Amino acid sequence: MQSSHISRDSKPRGHIRASGSRVSRDHSRGGSRIRRHPSPQLSATLKSGQPRRTPLSRPPTSSNDRSSQRPSSRGVEAGFGLSSNDDVLDHVIVAIDVRDKDRVGCACYVASEEKLLCMEEIGGLGSNDIVEKCKHIWAKLRRDSHGLAVKFDLQPTYLLLSSRADSISNATHAQLRQDDSLTHSDDLNQPPPYQVNVRPASDFAIESSVDKLLSLSCVVRGNHRSLFLAPGDAQTLDENMHPLDLGMTTKKGILLQLSSWLDLSNTISVGCAGAVISHLQRTRHSELVSNDPNAPFFGRVSRLEMFSFKGTMMVNKDTLISLQIMQPDTHPNTFNQGPGASAAKESLSLFGLFQPHARCPQGKAELRRIFLRPSLDSQEIIDRLDFISVFMRPENQASCAALSKSLSKVKNMRTVMALLHKGVDGGKQSQNVFTGGVWASLLAFTYHTIDIADALTDVLGSSQLPLVVQALRVLDRARLHGIGKKVHDVVDLEGSADQHRTVVKHGVNLDLDEIKSFYDGMEDILSIKAIEIARAIPPKLNPPLNVVYFPHLGFHLTVPRDTATGNPIYSGDELGWKEMFTTPAQAYFKDHNMVEMDHDLGDLYAAICDLEIEISYNLAQTVLEHEMLLVATSDICGRLDCLLSLTHVAIQYKLTRPVLVDENVVEIKGGRHLLYEMTVPSFVPNDTLLRGGSAHEGDDQRTEKSPNMILLTGPNYSGKSVYQKQVALTVYMAQVGHFVPAEAATLGITDKIFTRITTRESVSRTQSAFMIDMQQMAIALNSCTHRTLVVIDELGKGTDACDGVGLTVGVLNHLQGLGSSMPKAIIATHFHEIFDMDCLGAMEHLSPMQMEVKVRTGQPGHDFGTRDTVAAKNCDQHGSEVTYLYNLRPGRSVASYGIQCAATNGISPEIVERACQLARLAEGGEDLVLTCSALSPSEEGELELAEDTARQFLAWDLDAQGEGRHDQLVSIVEESLGIVSEEASDTNGTRLSA
Repeated sequence: MQSSHISRDSKPRGHIRASGSRVSRDHSRGGSRIRRHPSPQLSATLKSGQPRRTPLSRPPTSSNDRSSQRPSSRGVEAGFGLSSNDDVLDHVIVAIDVRDKDRVGCACYVASEEKLLCMEEIGGLGSNDIVEKCKHIWAKLRRDSHGLAVKFDLQPTYLLLSSRADSISNATHAQLRQDDSLTHSDDLNQPPPYQVNVRPASDFAIESSVDKLLSLSCVVRGNHRSLFLAPGDAQTLDENMHPLDLGMTTKKGILLQLSSWLDLSNTISVGCAGAVISHLQRTRHSELVSNDPNAPFFGRVSRLEMFSFKGTMMVNKDTLISLQIMQPDTHPNTFNQGPGASAAKESLSLFGLFQPHARCPQGKAELRRIFLRPSLDSQEIIDRLDFISVFMRPENQASCAALSKSLSKVKNMRTVMALLHKGVDGGKQSQNVFTGGVWASLLAFTYHTIDIADALTDVLGSSQLPLVVQALRVLDRARLHGIGKKVHDVVDLEGSADQHRTVVKHGVNLDLDEIKSFYDGMEDILSIKAIEIARAIPPKLNPPLNVVYFPHLGFHLTVPRDTATGNPIYSGDELGWKEMFTTPAQAYFKDHNMVEMDHDLGDLYAAICDLEIEISYNLAQTVLEHEMLLVATSDICGRLDCLLSLTHVAIQYKLTRPVLVDENVVEIKGGRHLLYEMTVPSFVPNDTLLRGGSAHEGDDQRTEKSPNMILLTGPNYSGKSVYQKQVALTVYMAQVGHFVPAEAATLGITDKIFTRITTRESVSRTQSAFMIDMQQMAIALNSCTHRTLVVIDELGKGTDACDGVGLTVGVLNHLQGLGSSMPKAIIATHFHEIFDMDCLGAMEHLSPMQMEVKVRTGQPGHDFGTRDTVAAKNCDQHGSEVTYLYNLRPGRSVASYGIQCAATNGISPEIVERACQLARLAEGGEDLVLTCSALSPSEEGELELAEDTARQFLAWDLDAQGEGRHDQLVSIVEESLGIVSEEASDTNGTRLSA
């Protein structure tokens, strides 16, 4: 009798082979990759989602309901009804678009103000955060006539959503319907008092949106005094065009003016503005308003502005990059370079110092959120500072470390709940980011959140922290333990990770246990069956025979194929075998024995999978009953992780808690630059005192003279830019809710930070570097308030010196003229002519400051500090040695020491010497044109030789020489000119003729 063997996979994931009494395991993936999915009905049940909602109409409500004042349903569908002027002025149109999953753009039209507002784009927001912020979008508008800054919430009456953002529209409807502040009704079935319209993505295209903005009358009309013409498409003659200018276009000039109001790098928000303009145009030309005499004036835009979310400091991209708050860099790993999310990493930046200390995904997201949106709420800032203060105590640092360790094991339950709703529970699906599977993440979450709750109770002084009180209220240890126990009792985590699906433990379901037991013991059955079949085969053939089991395919006989002919070495025709399929090495058959086993035993693996899917579905439904608890716990863990990361950085870099006051003041003692001090052996701290305008806030009673503006001068490399950035970073970090790098800091709330420091040039931007600088300045001057901090570094450096001086002085005069609305400003410049020509006049709110240097001339007794400014200025032109002290001192600097800086950085001595000569002459008022045209000594020698030769030639009497005069003439000329000729006699005639 033929010896045979059985081979099968120990897990219910592959086929089973049997042909005798010896057992081995087959790990071939060809038959083991079986993935079982629920039935269509079960799949539909697992995927819980809301049906897509159509735009909501507004039924009439009570007289005190805001929605009762809205137009009729017909008017709403068209846009507005113009029957009531008050009703028209009450409209607020908001457009929202989302790209790259978390980049949000928004534009808003306020009919009562005739203003179109574009939001500074923000990233790092989840969909729920977007929904929350969509409910209350605000702008801070400054009334020029009264000098007042009015804050109000923009309650939208019409909401335009891009089709890209349609994924959040259902959640928007669901949550906004429950918002009492919008509906003014306790009936949750009442729709919100606004119309929602999902528009195609083409309405939000950046190219068409820019063209729509350029067509606005406020942009075309403008206030510019000259036309900017460039070659372009031919246009018709208008009142501003000269006939000779036909074929030219003013589009680029208008685009430049538009850039002074809106930051066009916010492409998503600019696209939203285009969608709002399209909506206004559709409404204006609709049949409803076509017969209204006021229709031509409807939807008029008189002003463009930037805005940010309520309670959020406005920080644009230029500020984030200039201050190195966030600075993504190309990933050094080439496998991570590309268009994906992992293509970039955080470079040396302020956010990069904090990011490694955030341990869980939701904590990293929360940290990024607060960095992109510094708070204007003083109570929220104080709560964060209190949290850091408590956890920084030496007795609490062990608990702080334990909390961070536990938080590193916590995953984002929002993602887990979404996967459970979809019926995704394995660890290898592309939607799942957890290597251990959903159930492993959920079990670890419940375990470690209980540890977090226990650790919070051990923190001394935490009972007074609102976040800790809220966390202890949310972290229901009993319910979390119950959820974790259910998962632990049902799911076999090791088996699930190995088979990439949910595997149920033994003892959960008796039917499942019985099937699994039979499945595990099926090796003996297959072995016996293989022996019976082998006995029926003629002994002289003795083919290698196997019996295999494939899930879904059933039981099969298999024999090898002949390598020469490709046919099976035994086909079993006389036994009634039927060939089912072949592989390159094996042929598979069925006979009456296999058919009988298929009928009697069935598809065991499929039965196991079906039961486990049913059990896991029931478990998922049980877990989803606690979804609100798990999501709330996950969110509170993210907030804890975020503030703990702030605490770790405050301890590591020895930061100090700032003092928040109501006054509009920036007072810093011993301020440092957190990033720059990491790159130098020692850092010199400096003080700062700035006070913004009062704008009728009642804080203008100054007990001491303090400036609104600092005009900073100093040599190159003296630390001016570092000082400017450290002040701005200190203000920024304080409003993030973090400690600051200073000995002490007393700060008022700053609503915006604008910088003109870094010029972001690109081939995609047609503007020159100087024009980009001017656009940054225009946005800052058009958007600043009395609580804004403006940082300007070397304004006007990219143009003529006279124009640069004029621009700098003009900006200073403009800021000074704002009066009580004057912002806080730090302006650095190298234009010493501002002081030499007394351009500033009497500016009582301007404080000239300088960076201190020490100058040594190399001559005994000549050692000057910056106080002896005249002597220091004279030393600038004589190769003096400059020592940078990096101290901020009152007064002005008279020299930039640019030549010494050039020599220090390797510029050749010849160039440096020539620069010194020209600088000395320019300082003395000499004519540089005449000086530059002067001849060098070698040139003067050549000119004298030529003059002597010419005079000798003119004095020579050629007629008196007679014969031979040509040869003699040639030799004299050659001798005078220093020409040596070997064959002078043969070439005299040629040279003379030449």
